[in-house]
Amino acid sequence: MEDRLQHPFHMYDEIMLQPEYLKKLFLSSKFKNHDEILEVLKNSSRIFLVGCGTSYNSALSSFSFSQMIFRRDNKFYSIPARELMSPNYDLNSEDTIIAFSHSGDTKATFDCLRFANERKCKTILVTGDADSRCAKISNFVLTYGYKNDKSLAHTITFSLSSFLMLIIMGKLAKKMGFITTSDIINSLSIQLPSLVDNVLKQRSEIKDLSKKIDSNFYLISGSDSTISTAAETSLKFGEVHYTPTTFMDVEQLFHGPLVMCDKYTGIIVVNSNNNLDSRLNDLFKATKNIGCKTLLVTTEKSNVDSSDYIFKLPHFHELLVPIVYMIPLQLLSYYISVNQELNPDYIRRDQTSYKKAREAYE
Repeated sequence: MEDRLQHPFHMYDEIMLQPEYLKKLFLSSKFKNHDEILEVLKNSSRIFLVGCGTSYNSALSSFSFSQMIFRRDNKFYSIPARELMSPNYDLNSEDTIIAFSHSGDTKATFDCLRFANERKCKTILVTGDADSRCAKISNFVLTYGYKNDKSLAHTITFSLSSFLMLIIMGKLAKKMGFITTSDIINSLSIQLPSLVDNVLKQRSEIKDLSKKIDSNFYLISGSDSTISTAAETSLKFGEVHYTPTTFMDVEQLFHGPLVMCDKYTGIIVVNSNNNLDSRLNDLFKATKNIGCKTLLVTTEKSNVDSSDYIFKLPHFHELLVPIVYMIPLQLLSYYISVNQELNPDYIRRDQTSYKKAREAYE
């Protein structure tokens, strides 16, 4: 990988490339025949979305899509790859496993696919590398058109893998008779690249926020369609600027976690649901007594005014929230890293002790 020693790092470039590649993915998907995969999904009793790290967070965002699309008819579940090998799930030939892996070489994901094959499950890999070892043991491979991340932060591939699953679920909805839902997803897919591009145009505002929210510890919170965003933001913060960070559902903040927060804590809430406005005002009033810095990433329709800082996104369909709401937080994590004169591309794999730590478990 070509070294980048200052801004713009590869992570920045790949964040900025997202509108272009989202558009390419949508256009290419219109001409691909997924009939066999869709038939497998339609006839499955259970469909497990699995992965590790950012790939697992793509599985979480995909699960959010499935909840909104299929509701009572939903048979999708998001499970960490290693956990799915527990005998408690009793996998069988009526189950399908959709595994996410950017490289297609993740050990736990490979083990999970092999385990699923032994139990006669159908297996589908979502990846950038169709020639990887995970691809070789999967029944089907779905690729999203970006093979090699130049930054190990995996920003563009999180968005592309999530978007690919939204497209597939839209096709599945049509096959299951949800024609209106399928048409909505198709329309939203056309809008997505421009929505992401508009967020990227606000990067100077996000850069300014990165200095204001700078903290020694971060607590990221979401709910419903933004819980995957909170999870992925927490992971990105830990990976690219190494600041201790955790995430949880909004309501859980009131039940214990606030006691570990103080004036050195940054609380970032990601919320697209105006029904939570009153509860969020309660939260931010509470945190003012502790002295935390607070940032709310929300819709322009929000009435919350008690957070220290508010970044508002235009109102759009909830199905696009898991992808679009992640964009400003990718930029935020990037700028915090740059402010600290760190290289966000390597996630410390250029440091001997961390390299050896990885070798110990791969």
